[in-house]
Amino acid sequence: MEPIRPGQLHENIESAVVTFRDTGEVRTLTTRERSASHFFPRFMVGDDEVQLRLDWSDLDNNGQPTLDADFIDRETGTHRALRGKRRDAHHTESSPGEGRCYEWEFNGFSRQFSVAVTWRATVSENLQATDWCSAEVIRAADRKPEQG
Repeated sequence: MEPIRPGQLHENIESAVVTFRDTGEVRTLTTRERSASHFFPRFMVGDDEVQLRLDWSDLDNNGQPTLDADFIDRETGTHRALRGKRRDAHHTESSPGEGRCYEWEFNGFSRQFSVAVTWRATVSENLQATDWCSAEVIRAADRKPEQG
């Protein structure tokens, strides 16, 4: 699979649905214009509001989108610096051999989930036709007079 560039997500993917293993909850992930990511619902871990997203422009070593975590200060709405534990939890690869299954961990909190994708298919068809025809021209002067 090739990475998907920002703005091309809707050309390639119809939808992405996450299933959380701990709760069984199923949610359709959202997109944003000019982005190459699918976004999870935000949730709180300690003082951080966490925004997980699948980044289709950055494929991991398993050929799946990298799971990115953004940490947001709930009071100011600004992104927190990626240092220490936040830096370690910012990128998560998919589980080897399990498709788009992930286990995200941060500050004693863990979520396991899988993501199912409905791909868009484009079909291009080229049709060619060949026809052959012959004609024989018979002139009146070439005919034998009929006997009568």
